[in-house]
Amino acid sequence: MSAHPEHSQLLLADIKGFSTLSDREQLRSRQDLYDELRAAFSEELWRLCAHEDRGDAVLVVMRHAVFTHALFTEVMPRLERGLGERRRTDPLLRLRMAVHAGSVHTDGHGFAGNAVNHVFRLCEGEVLRQALDEARSDTALLVSDVVRDSSVRAGLPGVDPTTFHAVPVRVKETRARAWLHVAGDNACARRVAEAAAARNDDAESPHGVSLRAAGDLRLDGSVISGRDTHMTAPPRSPWWRGGR
Repeated sequence: MSAHPEHSQLLLADIKGFSTLSDREQLRSRQDLYDELRAAFSEELWRLCAHEDRGDAVLVVMRHAVFTHALFTEVMPRLERGLGERRRTDPLLRLRMAVHAGSVHTDGHGFAGNAVNHVFRLCEGEVLRQALDEARSDTALLVSDVVRDSSVRAGLPGVDPTTFHAVPVRVKETRARAWLHVAGDNACARRVAEAAAARNDDAESPHGVSLRAAGDLRLDGSVISGRDTHMTAPPRSPWWRGGR
């Protein structure tokens, strides 16, 4: 393992519907994914990245500061345009993508650490799958809180922060807030985000404590008097909106 982890930006790109393809189609899709990523990054930027193959996905590790803004102002727009061009002549290639940033460890097997785990959790969530199912475009993207604060809200050319919508992410041990973006289809992103928020709020209701009794109510030796005793506690803000 590397002596010190390196702060890196992470992009995970996952092929939609990969498991439904034949072996030959899977191999073609994998090659197409790498071709589209190389074209989107440009040869120079691609050489500055490290890459780890995940079968139906590619993890791109970007350690250089140049990627902090280039990913959103150059790479992502080129990738969406390239995928759109495929609709004319080539088999469709649609991608679920997630972006996170944090400390990344390197050992003889590849990349590891909580930052790597987190970007995979973002990509595995139901919200991202639903967004790509419903989108008119060929990508659906989730960015973490840290990426939204450091890049999306930085006033980058062509990047509109209002097209990134807060969503709750619950995957395995992960409970987090992320930001959903669907290139060229903001209505889809907003609709999916609102539905995800409603599902999450329903799952966490009711909040607080409610007690009823037909007579006196005893709590740890104390007596709350009253023929029809009723006690409630106010609800908390949802955890993914910043409440605890």
